[in-house]
Amino acid sequence: MQQIERCQFYNVKKNRPCNMEVYKSGYQYCVFHGQQQIDWIDCPLDPSHKVKKIKMEKHLKICNKKKLEEELKQNPFFKEKINLKEDEQQIKVKLQAISKDQLNELIELIPQAFKRAIAIYQEYLVKIGEQSDNCYSYIIDENIEEAPKKVSDKEKDLQQVELLTEIMDQYNLINKEMAYIEYGAGKGRFSHQIAEKLKEKDNSMAIHVLIEREPRKLKYDRFHRDNKYFIRCKMDIRDFNLKILEQQLKDQGYDKEVKYVGVCKHMCGGASDLTLNSLLTQERFPVGMTIATCCHHLCDKQTYKNLAFLKSINVPEQLIDLLFQTSSWYVSGPINLQKKIKTNDEVSSDQRKSLGKMAKRIIDIGRVLYINQITQLKAVLKKYCEQWLSPENFIILLYK
Repeated sequence: MQQIERCQFYNVKKNRPCNMEVYKSGYQYCVFHGQQQIDWIDCPLDPSHKVKKIKMEKHLKICNKKKLEEELKQNPFFKEKINLKEDEQQIKVKLQAISKDQLNELIELIPQAFKRAIAIYQEYLVKIGEQSDNCYSYIIDENIEEAPKKVSDKEKDLQQVELLTEIMDQYNLINKEMAYIEYGAGKGRFSHQIAEKLKEKDNSMAIHVLIEREPRKLKYDRFHRDNKYFIRCKMDIRDFNLKILEQQLKDQGYDKEVKYVGVCKHMCGGASDLTLNSLLTQERFPVGMTIATCCHHLCDKQTYKNLAFLKSINVPEQLIDLLFQTSSWYVSGPINLQKKIKTNDEVSSDQRKSLGKMAKRIIDIGRVLYINQITQLKAVLKKYCEQWLSPENFIILLYK
């Protein structure tokens, strides 16, 4: 029996050889590690995978990336970058690379900017007739106790969507007349919970449009095959054209007025701002929104819609990106920041957590004020926490 030749590539990380079969008799490496011998090159359509150079022409005709792009362009909701106005590419300064002087400037800036942000927000609350006396402690969560125990991600996700749905019900946003647009839907757990709530109320169904760019297994869509208005769009939020929805529904026989409700949970960085842009640029404004934001550190100047607010609270242009990044300090745990910024001073865990919380609140206050400016409707910042819920990941923006 002929002995199988094995790949000679040594994996240092695993401390063992590859041990896969060689690509061809007489070769030293397998198809993955013998790129020079086999002449593999990056696919020009999708650099995440490689192709044999001699088979490139054939591959370009059948590449999955090309098929997916063609399918996407056929989707009626697709309009490239409709929710993103791109400016010139700007170099983003990393927090880990800043100097000691810049760090000290940032540490001094955040509390001052937060106080100015609270003052502006208090004025806004007075205008809309809301209580503003305890605004500072309310926004900074001074009276919120830390969660006494950790729960699994699955259990936490279930608790959060249930709570979000209950709050929506309190604001009369659970109604069969609504069209729910879930951004960054993932498996569709949030939409599923809303649909289940509707069944409990009057055994009715509503319109659900789920936007998610990544393929997901075990989607909750399978429970709603009897609802022809339960629609999933596989695309990036930046390319989702909500303006076409009303016409699409009419083509399917829906003859009622479309009342939009935007929903999303744990939207990272610019995705929250793209969602706002999608909802607030319609001829018909949504009747409500429920947006549970994430840790904010992926926000950037290109997508954030209220840079004017940051300038009004004296955040310098060169520190805006750093302000976004410091928001992660609230949830980053006891990281030794001294090693990252290479200074002799150490920012304590408590100080870092407090600064990160302030940065997060500044960003969300700017978003709430932006909603009010665009819609000219009453905007309410509603934040609800229980002991099991992490407040750093749960800000709800609701307005009606």
